[in-house]
Amino acid sequence: MLTKAEADKAVDAYQKVNNQANARRSASLMARAEGGAVLAMDQAYFTQIPALGKSEVAGNLAPFAYVNRTFYIPPASSKADWFLVRTQGAHLTHGRPGKLWSKDIRFLVFKRSDDGWRMVVARDFEGADVARVPHIALDEAGLMKVVDPGTKIGRTAPSQLPELVTDLWVTGGRNTPLADTSARRIGRSWYTERADNLDGHAWVDFKKTAPRAGDAFAAKTVDGGALVLSDSAVDETFLAKDLHSYVNLGDSDKPLVKRNPDAHMYKVVRHYAQTELGIISADGKPAVYSIGTQVTKVDATPTPDI
Repeated sequence: MLTKAEADKAVDAYQKVNNQANARRSASLMARAEGGAVLAMDQAYFTQIPALGKSEVAGNLAPFAYVNRTFYIPPASSKADWFLVRTQGAHLTHGRPGKLWSKDIRFLVFKRSDDGWRMVVARDFEGADVARVPHIALDEAGLMKVVDPGTKIGRTAPSQLPELVTDLWVTGGRNTPLADTSARRIGRSWYTERADNLDGHAWVDFKKTAPRAGDAFAAKTVDGGALVLSDSAVDETFLAKDLHSYVNLGDSDKPLVKRNPDAHMYKVVRHYAQTELGIISADGKPAVYSIGTQVTKVDATPTPDI
């Protein structure tokens, strides 16, 4: 499909454009580097910047480079339109990679577009979970063995990971087969803490919705399981309980609402895009190790005049 040298150039080009887009806060420029849910998430973040702390923004958008790269490229015979990169992030100082962000391991998925490659998923194994980083299976030519996302490994198909993740938001993972991980606990906390700070004046719930891209990328691991990166989406709906109650938008939500963001709202719907990284074990047991969540749109309905 492409050589490792060509893949390396694709990552170089991506990080150069990404850094330029971050410096200019340019959503249109970012569309030349990213695609899918990741692009939607970053474009929404740019919109929120006026409401965010300057130091937080500076840290999130600081120039970076990907170092310690390992490329996993599928054979052309697989008809896959993507490749995988294992890497680490480093600060960019005077145009050169400097200190690593951390010891975390990041996996990037690059997907072919009409005019080149776009990065579409980026998730990390963090902290103690670095020990869970799997070894990717290679064929005799050194090329990555891909897994059909719809084919079950044991009782679980890689394409099921997005649904298992959104279920944490929708039901709290009531009957989830997901292993107990930090990412699973954080995802479930969105459900268990959903009514905090509402003081009984509003209802709130989460619903699964159509993902931005709906992709699931699966690479076979040497133990017969699969590493999976995918995207999903949920909507969070707040509804005032009576005419004397209302919902106030948070500061970071207001830039995403075009009309009357300071009004008292009767109904608010936050639309979230998500990306996730997980592993399906050889016997079909799923685990999620990283979930990225970003509000990309807010629909707000002001309370009626009484």
